[in-house]
Amino acid sequence: MTYQPTPDQQDVIDAHDPVLLVRGGAGTGKTTTAAAAVRAHLQRHDSAQAHLPRGQRQPARALFLSFSRTAVAQILERSADILGPYRDRVQVTTYHAFAWRLLQQYGTAIGQPDPQLTSPAEARLLPTTVTVQYSDLLPAALDICRVPAVVAHLRTRWSIIVCDEFQDTDQRQFDLLTAIRGGARLLLLCDPNQCIYSSLPGAIGVGRERLKAALALPGAKQITLPEASHRDATGVLPAAATAIRRRDFRHDAITTALSDRRLRIYTSPDLKDEPDQVAAAIDELRAEGHTTIGVFSHHNDATTQLSDELRARDIDHEIIGLSDCLTASLKTQHAMIEFAAGTATWEQVRRELAVFVTSAVRGKHAPPLAQLILGERVQPTGLLAEKLTALREQLAPRAAPIDLAAAAIHAADAHRMLSLSPGQRHWDHAAQLLAPMLTQSLRRVGDRRDTASVLDHLQQAITDRRTALLTNEIDGISAPIQLMGLYQTKGREADATIVVLRQDDFFGYESEPFESGSRLLYVVLTRARHTTIILLLGSPPPLIAPLSALAL
Repeated sequence: MTYQPTPDQQDVIDAHDPVLLVRGGAGTGKTTTAAAAVRAHLQRHDSAQAHLPRGQRQPARALFLSFSRTAVAQILERSADILGPYRDRVQVTTYHAFAWRLLQQYGTAIGQPDPQLTSPAEARLLPTTVTVQYSDLLPAALDICRVPAVVAHLRTRWSIIVCDEFQDTDQRQFDLLTAIRGGARLLLLCDPNQCIYSSLPGAIGVGRERLKAALALPGAKQITLPEASHRDATGVLPAAATAIRRRDFRHDAITTALSDRRLRIYTSPDLKDEPDQVAAAIDELRAEGHTTIGVFSHHNDATTQLSDELRARDIDHEIIGLSDCLTASLKTQHAMIEFAAGTATWEQVRRELAVFVTSAVRGKHAPPLAQLILGERVQPTGLLAEKLTALREQLAPRAAPIDLAAAAIHAADAHRMLSLSPGQRHWDHAAQLLAPMLTQSLRRVGDRRDTASVLDHLQQAITDRRTALLTNEIDGISAPIQLMGLYQTKGREADATIVVLRQDDFFGYESEPFESGSRLLYVVLTRARHTTIILLLGSPPPLIAPLSALAL
């Protein structure tokens, strides 16, 4: 479909303001309009330089910062015709991925010449080996931006910087944005009604004050896009979500959504009914022809448990937000291949396997099984010891030439062989990712007998993928049914969604009108293109209790 901007969207595209704050509700086309505005900006820049000799022209570039690169990249891919020949001049990344690249390039300037990014699971299991964690990235980037020569260079790299979900930008992200800006225009996309991170731990300076800070910058202007949904063209679900956010549960928009069955609310008094209720909802939506389905659950532990229950019912799906588990799966299988090639020890394999087990289980501490596999204090005994020994014998180095492809197959089967319950989906997907990486490494090196070079190439490929996952630059896996926490729904969309709300879900200590909690509900209820099913389990807490009266 050809993009046809509304008059207000065209104002955004045509704007020249140094700082432009674009406000708009969910689905109002902020990101697509930003893509069109970036193209217009780059076109104007090129036109201004057209009179210069080719050797003196400097092509302008755009930087698109977000919290989830995948969510924005999906929209930009759908907007490929909008960006056209300028697509390669737009860098899309997350704040943390951007910070990591700065640390890799300029870490020497702050005393970190060879930074190593540590995963959350490694930090939980092996705290003494921690180098750079996710939480260290933004402070390190800000330290780098205090180096005059570095920041002077950064300020020449982009002529326009776009920030998505600006209302959720914290103080460090805002400081980084303004530090690297230089003379670049700022295009800031926001919706105060989707500000859902202000109450989360570590959220410093997130909230409506952030918008005031932006408008206080020299030359700042604001454009507000009118209420309209390009996700749900009928506007039925967004209107119902807006009424729920305003706590107006008798609004006609909700009545319409319910009567049209675009919104369905089911209840069950027993929390144990959750897996059956979710499975039934998935079957219902599939029967209606919906291809992509998002399942949203509140607590991380409950999300993991629900995933296990769905898998037991043969419902294929992925969990969003467990990129740590996928990276650990890749590293562990790679260590097994290296062990088969004689370049890694069995202790290294056990270490990576223990990290994997830690990554697959939520919590602040490493699980006992991981400690047993690691074997630093207590050596594995009984059935676990027997299975580890059998795996070691299966992977043990053989006579040359080493068959790395066969070793990869054995590594892919290790999860089943060890009878590990958590992380199966991510382990299998890691095997699917690793197979073509190994094939490419073999082709790149050319000589299958040069095992060391093949493994070096494979190591680099895995490191690149791991870094992208740990900095939220990619989500990792994709499936028609995606399971995620409520706070991970921002920027996502699906044909249909299932929202699971339980009696024991904790939404803070708010009372009416539940300002933060209502904004969270608004975000969650505006993700579907066609249908949303709300499942209320047990006696719902006050935030969502009024929905019970609307149940079918």
